[in-house]
Amino acid sequence: MLAYQIVALILTMAYLGYFLYYLYGWITLPEFRSESSVHTTRVSIVIAARNEAGNISLVLTDLLRQSYPSQLFEVIVVDDHSDDNTVQEVNPYLSERVSLVSLKENIDESKRIVSFKKRAIEAGISKSNGELIVTTDADCRMGTAWLETLVSFYESTKAAMIVSPVMINESENLLEKFQALDLTGMMGIAGATLHLGFPTMCNGANLAFRRIVFDEVKGYEGINNKSSGDDMLLMHKIVRQHKGKVQFLKSRKAVVETNPLHSLRSLLIQRMRWTSKSGAYDDRKIQINLLLVYLFNLSIVLSFIACFWVPGLRMLFFFQLVTKLVLDFVFLSEVTYYFARRKLMWLFLPMEVLHIIYIIVVGFAGNFFTTNWKGRKVV
Repeated sequence: MLAYQIVALILTMAYLGYFLYYLYGWITLPEFRSESSVHTTRVSIVIAARNEAGNISLVLTDLLRQSYPSQLFEVIVVDDHSDDNTVQEVNPYLSERVSLVSLKENIDESKRIVSFKKRAIEAGISKSNGELIVTTDADCRMGTAWLETLVSFYESTKAAMIVSPVMINESENLLEKFQALDLTGMMGIAGATLHLGFPTMCNGANLAFRRIVFDEVKGYEGINNKSSGDDMLLMHKIVRQHKGKVQFLKSRKAVVETNPLHSLRSLLIQRMRWTSKSGAYDDRKIQINLLLVYLFNLSIVLSFIACFWVPGLRMLFFFQLVTKLVLDFVFLSEVTYYFARRKLMWLFLPMEVLHIIYIIVVGFAGNFFTTNWKGRKVV
């Protein structure tokens, strides 16, 4: 039991150190404010869409309302074998600025394909003429200054890749608010760690990279064996060749909003899909970080269970729990305040309890079980 207490204390102090580091990274990450209104960068926005008939028209409307010069950007929608009315919903928008690509016509279906989304993005990029590739999802919404803000940042920094914030839009019930707070925290960690030169995560719903850099790292070659990872695995490939040139765009104008999932089952499947690619990270620091967070949360639950039989562990349990609560509260308060999501903090305590269980369940299941997403097996 003494050995367990020592390990649990080490995990707690390591978690303390990591989150203080994250907090420092977020606070010191400067907010971007655009100063230039003259742009020359040609942009290609690529959207991989599968069965998104209910959403695709909304994102296309938002994109066509962008303040960025219309002659400098194009939108490429890649239909990934949709069996609903996605194609019919896109057709009215087709023009010189909006094009539709069929993934079915751009792949060899006789060969085994694991990641259709990566293939869809590749197909879109192959038809593009932009210097800067921007990816977003078919269920996203964005403000009119989104693209101009992103390009202004690119022209100011010449970053190889730009990671921008993704938020859950207006949420109603506890499950949806949990997703909103969880994703807000992820964006804070993404920004903090990129600023500190220790990239950990990004989201393909709001990602940009130079076309020449994508070609230089050979796109998704070598990471096509995972269903997901069109964002994070690509980021790690680019980081290896362009250290310091992958940056986070801290700006409210750069936010993309996406819909929450409406059932616990859908949420668990999505997060398992995200977790499934963790074994593909070749950066030991990332793997150690993920393992630390998992083991620390697991130790909280183990300490709670054990203290019913070993009263001496109660102090350890409370110390671990209070450490997590205080650190998470301070960090999330800073990030939610910046993104005007502070009202989510009213449900912080019940969400923290859910978060501990969620990390343990998803962290285990995502690495040891397979599931299906949009009718396809996740590997």
